Amino acid sequence: MRRYLILACLPLLIGAKPDPAFVVRGDGVVPARLGGAPGRLLLSPWAPAAPTLNPDYRTRAGLHAGLFGFSVKAGPVKVRGDTSVARLDFEGLSYRRRVVWFERDYAQGADAAIGPGGVPAQVVRFELRPARGGERVTTLPLVQQAFRPSYARVMLGKRPLILLFDPQHPRSLATAGAGAALAEFLGGTLQGAPIPAHVAFGINRPARLLRFARPLVFGGIQLDEVLVRISDNGSVAGIQDADADPEEVVVSAKREGERRDVVIIGRDVLDRCAAITFDKPAKQIRLACV
Repeated sequence: MRRYLILACLPLLIGAKPDPAFVVRGDGVVPARLGGAPGRLLLSPWAPAAPTLNPDYRTRAGLHAGLFGFSVKAGPVKVRGDTSVARLDFEGLSYRRRVVWFERDYAQGADAAIGPGGVPAQVVRFELRPARGGERVTTLPLVQQAFRPSYARVMLGKRPLILLFDPQHPRSLATAGAGAALAEFLGGTLQGAPIPAHVAFGINRPARLLRFARPLVFGGIQLDEVLVRISDNGSVAGIQDADADPEEVVVSAKREGERRDVVIIGRDVLDRCAAITFDKPAKQIRLACV
């Protein structure tokens, strides 16, 4: 929700500037209308720039698919999608935008989701909790692309690593390729048996805990361990296994040139953060964390 500092009746604050940010608080779910149909919209740091609808909301809004569909993959599962153009209204904003939907639900706890890249504001700030004092601001380079989530790209030695931020993910989660890169750079071992980890669209993939020999530190944020998808988007074959099983098969999913090494920073890290700010003109993501 937008908040502006009113100066007209506050002479002591003359010269101060209003907060330009579009502010998202709490769980990020707000009332919305799409093509006139009421619904609940999830504003999430992790969501794509294109408003992404659950299929039943698309039906209620009466949207018709365009001529060309597309598909995305969550692990080995291909999920078909379609697009249309509709007017979206929420939090005093009203604009037409190309929207997408899939055959599976994308938004959890809402009818649709949108990320900071799709909000028509120069600065979008997610206030995760009240500031406690002592927060340190970490600044990362912001990358925005049409339809995709906004993310930070950092270098791990000579390898680019994509960082996404999602308070809905209870634990940070890496693709197999990202896990292999982290283990090579930081040292570490895979531990424990595989457990199901949610990726998207209600799809779970097997993951194991990778505990680093030394922590991954960027600014005021420290990551000591991460769940790693053991068979998607790369291979974990090069990571030392503290619980090695000679019967375990690891699949290398993509060629090196095609792979995107991704880490979703989840609630295990973001619980230490008061806010995440996406500053589009400055091309920065700023995290205020203790």
